[in-house]
Amino acid sequence: MIDFENSNVFRYFFKISIYMIKAKIIIPIIIIIIIITIMVTTLIIFTPDEYANKNKVDGEWIKSGSFEIDKKQYNMGEKIFLSTTNLLPEDKGIVKFMRPVNNDTDYKLYIQVPFDGTAKTQFNYYFEPRYNEFRGLCSMDDIAGNWKVEFNGTQYEDINFEILAQSSSWDDRTFEPIC
Repeated sequence: MIDFENSNVFRYFFKISIYMIKAKIIIPIIIIIIIITIMVTTLIIFTPDEYANKNKVDGEWIKSGSFEIDKKQYNMGEKIFLSTTNLLPEDKGIVKFMRPVNNDTDYKLYIQVPFDGTAKTQFNYYFEPRYNEFRGLCSMDDIAGNWKVEFNGTQYEDINFEILAQSSSWDDRTFEPIC
C-alpha cells in the first residue's frame, strides 16, 4: 500500500494546490485595491474646489464686439481680465475702465488701454482695482459699485460689471481704509 501522507510527491502537489488557492484569493484582492486606488485618485484630482465652482457658475464671458471680460461680478482683490480677439484693421481707439462715483450716478476714468487693429489683432490685459490715496481711492466704498467699460473709437456697446464690497474667502487681505 502507498503511504500518501509521507510521500514527497503528495506533499509537493499539496503545497502547490495551497499556493494556487492563495493566489486565487490574493490576485483579486490586489486588483480590487488597485481599482479603488485609481477611483479615489481620480476623485481627488478632478473634484473642483469652491473657487473653481464659482467660476463655472459665472463662467460666461461678457462680450462686446471683439472685446470681452471674464465675469459680471468681482470681489475686492480680484483681477479683471480683458480679452481682445479678431480686431479689424479699422478698430482703433481706447478701452476705458470707468469707476462709479456719487453712488453710481457718475463715472470717473480708472484706467485706459489703447488698441489698434492694424498693429495687433488680439491682446489680453488685466488689472486689479486698488486703493490709491493720490487718486482718492481710500476705501472699499471708493472702488465697489457698478463699473463700465467704454470702447472709444468703435461702435461697440459698453460692458457693465460690478465690484462687490467684500473680499473672496481665499483672500486674507483686510482692505482697511488708507486715508
